[in-house]
Amino acid sequence: MLFNHISNALEQRLAALPNAPPVYYDNQSPATPPSGAFFMAKNLPKPTVIDTFDATEIYSGIFSINIYTPAGTGRAMAENYADELHSFFFNKRFDGLHTSTVSCSQGMLTATHYVINVSVSYRAFTE
Repeated sequence: MLFNHISNALEQRLAALPNAPPVYYDNQSPATPPSGAFFMAKNLPKPTVIDTFDATEIYSGIFSINIYTPAGTGRAMAENYADELHSFFFNKRFDGLHTSTVSCSQGMLTATHYVINVSVSYRAFTE
């Protein structure tokens, strides 16, 4: 399994989230942030580990999704998206990946948006 395959699988899964706002990935950040809600997502892989007993390669990492909602509208919209992401990714198997824990950070206010980060842990195994 290659890093590109893992990133593509995670991005395709996120793109399938019903009623999701626009999603921007690594190297696709908008020049001007949209005024409404949007996601920014990136794959943060950990070093590949080889289990010496059976030569299984273990790929793991964090899929990081920043949820941006308009400033001044409260935290409910961002937290609702975080809840949807939790339900969509927690303990799921797809495209050779297994996602396990999903965590949510404390919100942060910028001049234009309220931001929450959702982190999805994943693992994949090959022989």
